[in-house]
Amino acid sequence: MSRRCHQEGHVRLRDDVKRPYWQGLYRVRSEDQPGGKWKSENIGYKDEITKRQAKRRLQAIISRVESEIVRLPRSVMTVNAYVEDHYKPEFVSKRKPSTRLAYLQILNAHIVPTLGAMELNQVARRDVQLLINRLHSEGRARHTCDNVRTVIRSLFRQAIRDEYVTANPATLIQMPEADARIPVEVPSQEKMQELLDALKEPYGTLAWFVLVTGCRIGEALGLKWGAINVEDKLVWFLTASYHGHMHLTKGHRSNRPVYLGEAEIQRLREFKSLSPNTTEDDLVFPHPEHPSKAMTEWHALRVGLKPAGRKVGIKLTWHQLRHWTGTMLYRAGVPVKVIQARLGHSKWQTTADWYVEFSRGGSKRLKRRPEGQSLRQ
Repeated sequence: MSRRCHQEGHVRLRDDVKRPYWQGLYRVRSEDQPGGKWKSENIGYKDEITKRQAKRRLQAIISRVESEIVRLPRSVMTVNAYVEDHYKPEFVSKRKPSTRLAYLQILNAHIVPTLGAMELNQVARRDVQLLINRLHSEGRARHTCDNVRTVIRSLFRQAIRDEYVTANPATLIQMPEADARIPVEVPSQEKMQELLDALKEPYGTLAWFVLVTGCRIGEALGLKWGAINVEDKLVWFLTASYHGHMHLTKGHRSNRPVYLGEAEIQRLREFKSLSPNTTEDDLVFPHPEHPSKAMTEWHALRVGLKPAGRKVGIKLTWHQLRHWTGTMLYRAGVPVKVIQARLGHSKWQTTADWYVEFSRGGSKRLKRRPEGQSLRQ
């Protein structure tokens, strides 16, 4: 596609001829030569106009040339073709693994089957609205509808950058009302302590670490000993593991360390002493059967958390341990903004809306316990 280059060009005096003149130089771009080729013109003789006047004449010439450029339309492209040829390889493939998987599921399940055959520049806001309305009428949760809109918005944002479309049809969409959310009661501290006591190593320390720091299970499994600053009593979450593959954590997470107490640091020292040859580059929680590889969250759930949960009569996932931490901190009177930093959320609303769960007697705030004493070391 030919583009307006908004160039200024430049003027120089040619005094190597019998009658000196002002020479104007500027680029002319085309589809065959997107970089452009230089063109020069006699703007006017030196004895007739000044250099300033010559520059003004050159700008008029450039404006006229650019207004005559024919903007050739791109070839017709369907949504499916753009997704396969551009969006997946250039955008989705660069997301972190869990985000990439979620985007691909939404594309394949909802967006491509509905909008895939349409021409990219023919998709209107009404088409997106009808898709959201249909999903909601089929019983899809509001959260699912939000995710579909997010992916469509991201898709067309990339298409705008690639100059296939000029507007994003996923804006100003009327979303369904939020689903009624039944509060989930979190286990008591005594029950959670029973769970920790029932876990064998390394799953016991892994669960304790997730509860104490509020980190994601992937952040715990991707943690290396070198990211734990024993002297300053803090942990840097720089890498994470997803299905055994390492990747960087979210930017806002890697910029904020989590501070620990002396008792918590001591437990980590004792856990490290169980592996005498451990180096700073080794994982804190490697796979028990393959120490050179990262433990997967599915292995930790199937072999560690689920059997122990059945033994003490509670059913939990690794992610629910983060919810428990957020809830207990809130009940102890910790400000939401502080809990947000602890859990690594970019917005405090996420912490308040999703990570503070129901607890019996929740209206009675617990007395804040000394640091490191909420769970036995």
